[in-house]
Amino acid sequence: MSAAFDDDVPDDDVPDADADAEAPQAEGDGAGTEGVAPLQDAARQLISAARAFLDAAEALVDDPEAVAHVVEVVSETARDAARDAAKVAAAAGRRAARAASSAAGGSDGDIGHDRGEDGDDGPIQHIPVG
Repeated sequence: MSAAFDDDVPDDDVPDADADAEAPQAEGDGAGTEGVAPLQDAARQLISAARAFLDAAEALVDDPEAVAHVVEVVSETARDAARDAAKVAAAAGRRAARAASSAAGGSDGDIGHDRGEDGDDGPIQHIPVG
């Protein structure tokens, strides 16, 4: 470059041949690559966790007593979960029955057959058959 050219253009605007290889991409060009490094780190962590899981699985396969213990623990946990789920379902059923009874004007123990304070039969109509 000539000296006259260098005086007319500021140094920071002069393109450098080596700078093109190291220059960051334009904002629009690099938008898709900004999240690559965190994804790579997450993938490495996932691979490491998978290796640890496979090592543990291999140790279990080599030790029949450990397998029996794991099966026993999983079975007990499943039984406990099923029992607890049945309790929750039964309690929900009781709450629903009480709510329906309250909406129909009955009491908790005698769904729909409770007489009101004034002696009427509430929502139930008794029809004599004989």
